[in-house]
Amino acid sequence: MRIAMIGSRGIPAALSGVERVVEELTVELTALGHEVLVYARPWYMRQKKGAGAFSVITTPGLSGKSADALTHTATAMFDVLRRKVDVVHIHCAGPALLSFLPWAASLPVVFTVHAPEWSRARWSRLGKLALKAGLNCGMKFASAVSAVSLNLCDFLADAYNREVEYIPNGVRSVNSRRPERIADWGLKAEGYCLYVGRIVPEKRLDLLVRTWREMKIAVPLIVAGDGKQEPAYEAACRREANELIRFVGPRFGDELAELYSNAAVVVQPSELEGMSLVLLESASYGRCVVARDMPATRDALGDGVVTFGDDSVESLGEAIVKCLNDPDLSREKGEEARRRVTELFSWPAIARQYERLYKCAMQK
Repeated sequence: MRIAMIGSRGIPAALSGVERVVEELTVELTALGHEVLVYARPWYMRQKKGAGAFSVITTPGLSGKSADALTHTATAMFDVLRRKVDVVHIHCAGPALLSFLPWAASLPVVFTVHAPEWSRARWSRLGKLALKAGLNCGMKFASAVSAVSLNLCDFLADAYNREVEYIPNGVRSVNSRRPERIADWGLKAEGYCLYVGRIVPEKRLDLLVRTWREMKIAVPLIVAGDGKQEPAYEAACRREANELIRFVGPRFGDELAELYSNAAVVVQPSELEGMSLVLLESASYGRCVVARDMPATRDALGDGVVTFGDDSVESLGEAIVKCLNDPDLSREKGEEARRRVTELFSWPAIARQYERLYKCAMQK
């Protein structure tokens, strides 16, 4: 089977997100004997300095946050029409705006919804309308639709009166690492809390920073993330931070593995998620996780998480302090989460689910 992936910036992935999903699926589908063509943006691939053994096709796009995504998707869609592919897999609502192009050429289309992107606070009203239009197109023109969380599946099935298959994100088995590289930063095992992810409004790092300052939490908070998408928001978070909050930028490979392995608590205050890879990866290391109480959190970690309820410093701070003050509870939650993600979220099994979905789409 020859599969075209459209909707990511490219691979290899930076941190988490759609790029990580596309990369992991490409690895597994290739191992199953399929050929995967990943469409990528030139500026992203220049940063990555190539993509190793992956089949990556770069197509041009205009500069600018919105123009880049739309124009690159357009050139990718027109390019795929001239290649002999069996199925086009479109990731996310924005790229699905142009899903009518492969549909009109009688190419089977699989559409995956990774998150309720149309609700993100960072988008303008026009941007949200464009994303909702993309969602409508994807739901109309796709031969098969999947979503990464049960909550999203239920919403889409009800809203569009069509079948939506639940295919979650996955995680790899990992080995915990001793604090070697991060020891040079002055960090010790179980001696800090960790935030991993993009620094954008819906991730609510601002709430976490205020919590550290106002609750006077006495351990360091390490912020490992990229604020390039929203530099003004990152700057505001930095201004509010106290001396215990350290912004270390995006981290990868061994450094990120050490950060996960040795964190006392991983905190994700995000108010909008599909199925968070950060939650899954934290759990794979057996870490105690504090996250907002919402369906996406429970879909990922079940009861293996300490949740906070309302959007307040007090609620978030109490959950963090509870974990820091009760090591037995932290270990119990971490091990429960590890068992859950190991059993339920295997990338090889997930790739086989997509393989079946592709075959189903090709038969329609």
